[in-house]
Amino acid sequence: MKNETEIKENTNKIPIMGDDSDQLNLLQSMLTSMDHLDEGVMLLNQDWELKFINLSACKLLRCTREEMIGRNMWEKLPEKIKKPFSNSYNNKMIENQPIELNEYYSPTKTWFYVQAYTSDSGLTVIFRDTTEKHAAMQVMEQAYRTLFDGHPDAVCSVDLKGRILSINTAFKEIFAVDEKNIVGDLFIKNLSQDKQSKLTDVFEFAKKGSPKTIEINLTEEMERPFYIMVTAIPIIANSQIIGIFGIIKDITKDYHNIEEIRRLFHMNQLIMESVEDGILGIDRESNVVMWNEAAERITGYHREELTHKKLKEIVSFLSPTDNKLIKKGFSRTSTITKDTVIRRTGATFYRKDGTPFLCEFTITPMVSSDEIVGSVFTFRDITEKKKSEELLHQSEKLSAVGQLAAGIAHEIRNPLTSLKGFLQLIKNNNGGKKEYFDIMMSEFMRIEQILNELLVLSKPQSMKKEKNSLDKLLNHTVTLLNTQAIIKNIEIETKITKKDINIKCSEHQIKQVFVNLIKNAIEAMDNGGKIIVSLEQEMDEATVRIIDEGCGIPEEKLKRLGDPFFTTKESGTGLGLMVSYKIIEDHGGEIHIHSIEGSGTTFTVKLPTV
Repeated sequence: MKNETEIKENTNKIPIMGDDSDQLNLLQSMLTSMDHLDEGVMLLNQDWELKFINLSACKLLRCTREEMIGRNMWEKLPEKIKKPFSNSYNNKMIENQPIELNEYYSPTKTWFYVQAYTSDSGLTVIFRDTTEKHAAMQVMEQAYRTLFDGHPDAVCSVDLKGRILSINTAFKEIFAVDEKNIVGDLFIKNLSQDKQSKLTDVFEFAKKGSPKTIEINLTEEMERPFYIMVTAIPIIANSQIIGIFGIIKDITKDYHNIEEIRRLFHMNQLIMESVEDGILGIDRESNVVMWNEAAERITGYHREELTHKKLKEIVSFLSPTDNKLIKKGFSRTSTITKDTVIRRTGATFYRKDGTPFLCEFTITPMVSSDEIVGSVFTFRDITEKKKSEELLHQSEKLSAVGQLAAGIAHEIRNPLTSLKGFLQLIKNNNGGKKEYFDIMMSEFMRIEQILNELLVLSKPQSMKKEKNSLDKLLNHTVTLLNTQAIIKNIEIETKITKKDINIKCSEHQIKQVFVNLIKNAIEAMDNGGKIIVSLEQEMDEATVRIIDEGCGIPEEKLKRLGDPFFTTKESGTGLGLMVSYKIIEDHGGEIHIHSIEGSGTTFTVKLPTV
C-alpha cells in the first residue's frame, strides 16, 4: 500500500487526464511495459531506496525484485560503484544534467553503460550490458599499443599543448632516452630556435587536420651525423583532434646516399662539360635531355633553342644517307636495340650561322633498367682533321711516286731502246715495214699509260666521288706495278669473275689503296712468286682480294697494322696502311687481313656497289 501511495504522489506531478484510478492504472501499465525492455531500469527516491526495478535489471544484476524493492541500493551494490556514481549524481544534481557512466560490476564481471536522470522525487537509472563492446575496445587498444610500440620508426604522442604523452621502443633506442624522463616535456625542448620554429609549424598544421613532413638536421644536438624526417599526423577521436602523432625516421644513411648521388651527378656534369666532343641526349619523345658546352660551341645553338621542330629542321639539311641514319637513332618508333651503335664519318653539318663543317658522329641507345629510354648523339668537328688527312694522303702519294721512279725509268728505257732500234732500221733501209710501226705505236701507248697513271697519283685532285668501274681501276693499278713486280721475278695474276662492277668513289684515292696493298705484297716476296688479285661481287658488295706468297705477318703484330708509324718493314713509315684504312672507311667499306707467318698474307677489301 505504501508503494501505491508513493506512485500516486509521483503520478500527481505528471499532467494525465482522468481520475486517480485511471492515472494509477496508466502508471502501472507503463511500469509493466518496462519489463519488456532490454535495458535495465530502476526508480529510486532521494534516499537511494529502490522503488522499482524491471526484469532486465534483475537479470543483469542477478537478483529478484523481492530482494531489491524497498532496499537501499548501496546495501546491494559494491562500494566501488557507490563512490563514482554518488559523486556524479551529486555533481549533476547541482548542474541539473543527466549522468552517463561506464562502470564495472564485479559480482557478474560485467561492464555497464549507465544513464541516470534526476527529478524532485528521486532518480531514474537506465543501464545496459557493454561487456562485449568494452572487450572489443580493449582489443583495439591493445592492437594500437602493439602497433605503436612495434613501429620500426620512432613514434611519440603529443597533446594539443605540445607536451609528450608517450613514446615507443624505437624512440627510446634512437634518442637514448627514458620515457619517464621526457613525458610531460614540450617536444621542442632542447632544440635551437630555428628548429623549434620549423617543428612548431608542422605541429600547427597537424592540429588543423593536415599531416605534414619535414627534414631536420640534428647533427649538432646528437654530436654525430644525424638527419631525421618528421611526420606529424593528427589523432582523431569522435571527429575531434585530441592530439598529434609524431613519426620520426632516421634518414642519415639515405641522406648520405643522396649526397653521394649529387656528388656523382656534379662530377658527371663536370666531365660532360670538359670533353671536346658535342653530346646531345634525346628521350623517346625527341625532347633534349642533354646538351653540353662543346655541342653549343661547335654548333652555335643554345639548349633552349633545340625544340623538336628545330631538330627536324637541322636534320633536313643533311644528305639523305645521314638523315636516314640520324632518324633511325632518334625516331620514337626506332627498332634499335641496346647493342646498336651507329657510326658515320664525313657528314656535313651546318652551324647556326649557316657555315658548314665536317663531322663524325656516333649514335648509341640510352638504357635505363634494361629499357631504351632515348639516344645519345656524340659528334665532333673534323674539318681540320680532314685537311690534315688530305696532306697525309698527298705525302703518301709522293712517297709512292718516289719509290716507283726506278721501275718507271726501267719501263720507259726498254720501249725507248726498241724505238731506237727500229728507227735505225728504217733509216738504214730507206723505208719501213708496217709491223715496225705497229710495235712502235704499242710501245708509245704503253709509255703514255704509265705516265698517265703516274700523273693521277702525283697531281692533287678533288674528293669528288663518281661512278667508276672497279675492274678497270684494278687493271690500271696492276699495269702500273707490273714492272716493279717483274724486276723481283714476281707474276701478278688477275682473276676478275665479272666485269663492270661499279662503285661510287674518288678514283685517285681507290687507286692509291690498291697501289699500297699490291706494293706491300711485292715487297714481302724477296724470292719471287705469284700475287693474285681477284675481284668478285656478291649481292650489293664488291670484294677485292690481294693474295701474296710472302713472309707473312706474326699474329701479335696483326692487331697493330694500320696504326701510324707501326710497320713490319725496315724502311717503312706505317702511314700507307693507315691511309688505306681511312680511305676505305670513308667509302663505306672495310679491310680485313689474314696472314700466316711464312705462308703469305691476304688483304680483303669490301666496298658497296652501285
